[in-house]
Amino acid sequence: MTNRTLYYGAIVLGIIALAVGIYYSTNNHPTRELAGIVVGVILLIVGLVGLFVIIPRSTR
Repeated sequence: MTNRTLYYGAIVLGIIALAVGIYYSTNNHPTRELAGIVVGVILLIVGLVGLFVIIPRSTR
């Protein structure tokens, strides 16, 4: 499993967590809503930074 695959996985999990946070916001669960949205945003940021900022070892 390459690093690129892990970063894509983080992005997918981030999108799922955001969807869960939005779903809980419509059902009046304020703590779960906030947790889902925060975790989703963090995973999206980690995935995007990993894909676009970190230089692969083969190009060094």
